[in-house]
Amino acid sequence: MYKIIVVLVGFMSFFSSVQGQLLWKISGNGLKKSSYLFGTHHFIPLQFLDSIPGLYQAFNTSEIVVGEMVVNNLDAVEKVKKAAIIPNQQTIYDLVDKNQILQIDSALKSVLHIGLKEMALLQPNLILTIYQTEVYKKASGQIENIAPDSYFQQLGIAKGKKIVGLETIDQQLEMLFDKTSLQRQAEIFTYSVLHTDNMILETNKLNNFYKKGDLEKLLLLSIQKNNPSDATAEEYYKLVDERNLEWMKQLPELIKSSSCFITVGALHLPGENGLIEQFRKLGYHVTEVKKLGNNYIYYLKLLHNQLSKGKSSR
Repeated sequence: MYKIIVVLVGFMSFFSSVQGQLLWKISGNGLKKSSYLFGTHHFIPLQFLDSIPGLYQAFNTSEIVVGEMVVNNLDAVEKVKKAAIIPNQQTIYDLVDKNQILQIDSALKSVLHIGLKEMALLQPNLILTIYQTEVYKKASGQIENIAPDSYFQQLGIAKGKKIVGLETIDQQLEMLFDKTSLQRQAEIFTYSVLHTDNMILETNKLNNFYKKGDLEKLLLLSIQKNNPSDATAEEYYKLVDERNLEWMKQLPELIKSSSCFITVGALHLPGENGLIEQFRKLGYHVTEVKKLGNNYIYYLKLLHNQLSKGKSSR
């Protein structure tokens, strides 16, 4: 269930070196220690992280791991289960066009091996998230079930670092379910499922821009509106910009007292309301990190060993 919350932007990618625009160093403005800002992209192979210049050095020198939310939240599963149910005793059949039910059901069964009947009580956004995840896993051969956000938080716990969330589980659930009407959710869900090939094509473009570290093209692709499933300007503002401005009420105080490794979706970095520009407006120096990274395998083994010790001690 955690993956449902952290999945906000993008899907599968393959190996490639990046151009240093995914990891940024925050310094100056009276800071005694530098902090780091890393833009994530979910459901990429974790090995891809090793191609990002300076990533593991930045993580290793930071004292606090900051994410959109604390993933290892004991209350999360039950809260997600409760929030995921369509309110007012409605079902998915009340929301989608009856003339398209058979097509939608067939598409779901071909990917998930279950249809609308089995998921009738779930909100459209949740069904779509599950469907998209499986589509891209199958398209790319990706089998890992851990996103970069979760990975760095787990690695941080294993190394004794403090973990801080910029939002609560309740705020994330509100963003995922409550800020978009059920009718709009159904519209996005229907179009996406019935145009899966187009969904994959658009995501491949996002993947390519992310692998190149091209945040500006990533932003331009995300704000363009070519079909009913694309976010409107208002929806994009609520999903990205509005949250950036709220996070900036917390981040300056966090980096003032400690060196932080901040991991958020890559779309939160570029643009006028992006975190890079917001930090610069406050007088901080925000620069690309270009040092070579340490080996991903070493850290994955470290995490595996720490988690194995935890299980054996229970």
